[in-house]
Amino acid sequence: MRIVLVVGCVTLGIVQFFAIISGIHALGVHGALAGLAAFFLTCIPYLGTAAGVYGAVAGWGWPLTNALVLFVGPVAPLMGLAMALVVSQDQPA
Repeated sequence: MRIVLVVGCVTLGIVQFFAIISGIHALGVHGALAGLAAFFLTCIPYLGTAAGVYGAVAGWGWPLTNALVLFVGPVAPLMGLAMALVVSQDQPA
């Protein structure tokens, strides 16, 4: 079950990273500076999500609802899985 959580979080982070780069390119910043800024923004939970949504809308041309579903939708199941892992570790075998 942990591997599902890790793969889900890493996949979402990678997609978020590229969406943020696209959003930064839409603002007119290119090259290594865009990549560096995207790397740091991806690591900040709420700001990274907002920047990812912006990048999907401004950079990829997605509708706002689709971007929200992509970046906000998986959070609830991943949080539920993480809480289930914590609870299962507290239970005696």
